[in-house]
Amino acid sequence: MAPSTPLSQEQQNVLELTQLAGLDIQEDAFLILWELMQSDVAPMLVLQLLKSLAGVGTEAASPTGSSLAAPSDTGA
Repeated sequence: MAPSTPLSQEQQNVLELTQLAGLDIQEDAFLILWELMQSDVAPMLVLQLLKSLAGVGTEAASPTGSSLAAPSDTGA
């Protein structure tokens, strides 16, 4: 999906840096992250959002947390 507006030179540079660092990010997702950061959203909240979207639990991110989740009671 092509973005509705072209990337600025600064955005192109940052996107290129992420790609050179080995991050495979779609341009539209990059623009959403860019807007969040420009809106002064706390970086930790952006990180939590990305982890949530990726399906990574917060326990795995914690240095003291267990990587094994306790079984949930789903009633099944």
